[in-house]
Amino acid sequence: MLVKEFMTKDVVTITEDKNMLEVRELMRNKDKRRLPVVDDINRVRGIITDADVSRTSPTDATTLSRYEANYLLGKLKVRDVMTKNVITVHAEAGVEDAAYLLYKNKINALPVVDDDNKLCGIITDSDIFRAFVDIMGLARTSTRITIDVTDKVGVIADIGAMFRDNGINIISIVAKPETDVKTELTIRAELGGKGLEIIEQLREAGYYVTDISNVKSRG
Repeated sequence: MLVKEFMTKDVVTITEDKNMLEVRELMRNKDKRRLPVVDDINRVRGIITDADVSRTSPTDATTLSRYEANYLLGKLKVRDVMTKNVITVHAEAGVEDAAYLLYKNKINALPVVDDDNKLCGIITDSDIFRAFVDIMGLARTSTRITIDVTDKVGVIADIGAMFRDNGINIISIVAKPETDVKTELTIRAELGGKGLEIIEQLREAGYYVTDISNVKSRG
């Protein structure tokens, strides 16, 4: 699954010559926590967040009048406050790449760009959660089967063949390495009336089934 499938395409942006008063009003009116900063041909130049607005706004303890505070914000430009070395992700990247960048850099959104560094969307941690739900098939009623297997070539193909031969549809498979030689497989499948048969076949083939759970649709 690609970033472009889950990103928000209609992005509210701002240019670096705007002032912080305009940023604050735009965020309030559009209910946005962050704004990508772009140039006149939509290339990403930076990003500015609500935290930047708070950091540059006078506090309640200030002796400035509202007029004076707004005047100062009106003088402060986006280019002076924005994060310039902005972390982006390509539209054709996998959602797992976006998830890794968000996790590694402890951020909650990434501007999405094309080959020319032009903005074409934004992807957030909420979008990653939605992708995870889709990948795992959580919106569908299924049975979750957890199996401990030896980490070697052909294991998933062998198990998949068993499900295929029984006419069972696999919704998703996730492999989680436990050690250098052991992997935990979590399979979600529509077992129908063949649940006992496939479980018995897995065990007869030497696979250790550690958990079987019915999962109701979360849609």
